[in-house]
Amino acid sequence: MCGWKIEVACVKERMTTSANNSGSPTSAAAGDSGRRHSNITVVVPTFNEEANLPFALESVKGWADAVFVVDSESTDHSREIAEKHGAKVVVQPWLGYARQKNWALTNLPIATEWVFILDADEAVTPQLRDEMLMIARGDAASQQMAGFYVNRLTYFLGKPIKHCGYFPSYNLRLFKKGKARYEEREVHEHMIVDGPTSRLRNLMLHEDRRGLEHLIAKHNRYSTLEARELTREQILRKGEDAGPLERGIATRRWLKRNVLPRLPFTALWRFLYMYVIKLGILDGLTGFRFCLFLATYDLFIALKMAEIRSSGLASGAVAVAKASPASTPPAKVQGLAIAEGDAPTVPLSQYAAVKDQSSLGTPLAATTPATVVTAAPGVAGAVAAVARVANDMPVVPKTDGVPIADAVRSDVVEMRAKLNPTKMPDGDFPAAGSVNVSILVPVKNEQRNIVECLRRCQWATELVVVDSASTDQTISLSQAMGADVYQFRYDRSTGWPKKKNWALENVPWKNEWVMILDADEYMTPELAQEIKRVVEGSWKPEGKFAQAGCGDGYWVNRRFMFFGKWIRGCGYYPSWNVRLLKHKLGRYERIGTLGDTGSGDNEVHEHIVLYTGKAGYLSNEFLHYAYPDLAAWIEKHNRYTTWEAHAMEAKDKGAVRAKMFGEPIERRRWMKSVARKLPFRPTLRFLYSYFVQRGFMDGYPGFVMCRLLAWYEFTSIAKYREMLALRGDEARRDSSNTSGRPS
Repeated sequence: MCGWKIEVACVKERMTTSANNSGSPTSAAAGDSGRRHSNITVVVPTFNEEANLPFALESVKGWADAVFVVDSESTDHSREIAEKHGAKVVVQPWLGYARQKNWALTNLPIATEWVFILDADEAVTPQLRDEMLMIARGDAASQQMAGFYVNRLTYFLGKPIKHCGYFPSYNLRLFKKGKARYEEREVHEHMIVDGPTSRLRNLMLHEDRRGLEHLIAKHNRYSTLEARELTREQILRKGEDAGPLERGIATRRWLKRNVLPRLPFTALWRFLYMYVIKLGILDGLTGFRFCLFLATYDLFIALKMAEIRSSGLASGAVAVAKASPASTPPAKVQGLAIAEGDAPTVPLSQYAAVKDQSSLGTPLAATTPATVVTAAPGVAGAVAAVARVANDMPVVPKTDGVPIADAVRSDVVEMRAKLNPTKMPDGDFPAAGSVNVSILVPVKNEQRNIVECLRRCQWATELVVVDSASTDQTISLSQAMGADVYQFRYDRSTGWPKKKNWALENVPWKNEWVMILDADEYMTPELAQEIKRVVEGSWKPEGKFAQAGCGDGYWVNRRFMFFGKWIRGCGYYPSWNVRLLKHKLGRYERIGTLGDTGSGDNEVHEHIVLYTGKAGYLSNEFLHYAYPDLAAWIEKHNRYTTWEAHAMEAKDKGAVRAKMFGEPIERRRWMKSVARKLPFRPTLRFLYSYFVQRGFMDGYPGFVMCRLLAWYEFTSIAKYREMLALRGDEARRDSSNTSGRPS
């Protein structure tokens, strides 16, 4: 085995140097016109693969007769990289994993007798290349085998996984043209071959260089598709594959179908199987982390299967089961790391099912942009300027000129007629347009939430939606509900300011008071009436939590809804945030000097700090429906853990100080600073959330939430260590480059 280990290391070094320095085409025709034909066409499916694609293409340069890159409308530089390397680029909108590759096999002008499928995060070693050339250059008619399985060595966090049940790992990749197709399966599809197959001796390498955030996003999507596939098979009692599979693949699929769904604590069994039975322990700390990662993947599958079968989704499970993968359109996502709020398009008819069209008041005019209000500088402004410095608060830059609300879209009038914005939900809300407060809602692709969020805010005199170039119906729906929509353009080079701070600083507000809501947060009538009293000056601190404060801003509590239930434990209640404030007198803090953390353009766990004193506390609450399903929870917290990793690097330093006996947020930050130093943080987070914070009182949803919070800790730590490793690699490269320069 020592031979292949040394060879793999050498191959990786050569590929890295070549991929980083390549500047010329690497197709078969480039600089090698006199060589023998390989009789092999390479097909590479891509979507936003600029980090991986150079390595894949370098590994097939000079020997493949043709290289086709089948691109699914990438938004990065994948197509340019492919063309630069001499590949033939074919753009085909995404059809699904199996269908995309089957489309390529059917429609590409493949002129060779052999085809090789190569993913963009894989690379062919020279030994594998030579072995395939020996086969393909022979007489295809005399070759008994119709296809060959190739062993794949996977890298995780930059290190090879040689055990854990992941090596050897055979996939059918080399086959005779017309003799193999992918089975119709939503995920983890394999090839069905018309004829006998065999295994090749040599390796290809598998390493995704896009980091943990992308890897988690990818497995979030995989687990959703896997849960749907397994549910379909269970309901239809389907236990057979479309054709014969390689014995290792067939064994894994049998275990997934017949054993894992029947086991309690699926993730624990998967971890023990990989780490102990399959000797993951021999892969060291990387093997331990890899086993934990894939055990969590099995947990996601089990939870999502339970979610599909749970109340409200049972009928959907039957529909999923009866629909074949070929008839189920794939979700259109921006790669695999979905941007905040992105979801499949929801038809307008979902929002138009309003039986009672009676009006509760005069609708707000959506055809006129917000009036520009120029407030005269006064005592409040002077106090704010001094307090900024005293509180060590960063200055939010002013936009050049006054932002102008988006022009009203042509479909708004029709939408408004269907939605009837003034149709208030049940409850004692103030009359429409009767309270001099502005509602700020930051959004990106929030069509599934924005209508009901704004419907519960019609009592305010101003609704402002700050958008980040949504591609769904968010803008039109917001305007139909009476909101002015402003576009925020995030500067990724600095990561500052983020959306809410920009809005507080730059939107020409009509009112002194601003209430901030996310699109998945719903106002309650009790809170709306309390805000009315604050704005009118008649509010008095009454109730369990109410406190007066300085009078310029207020903490507001919220109830998290998860699995259709209010989570009272797990550390999720109470959950205080400063949301109501005089817009000139407070801003969100900045943690350290963080630039773009990759967590989106909206504030994550930053908090508002008032310039004029301590905020008061309101007694009523709003509702937070942040997670319509587990996939949404994982997607959002995947980005949040990236933010946590950057915050750990910045030592959590912000305007809100960590204090053991301070305000709730100060105490929470103090506890986080202590927890950062503890060993076994994921396990401790579960025990603390489930027992000390009484997650067990919330039943099954509480248990699931505490498991997910433990995963959150694990992922935050892993990303922090990944970030430190990357910093170290960069420092070593810089040092090497500096020492190599002539003095």
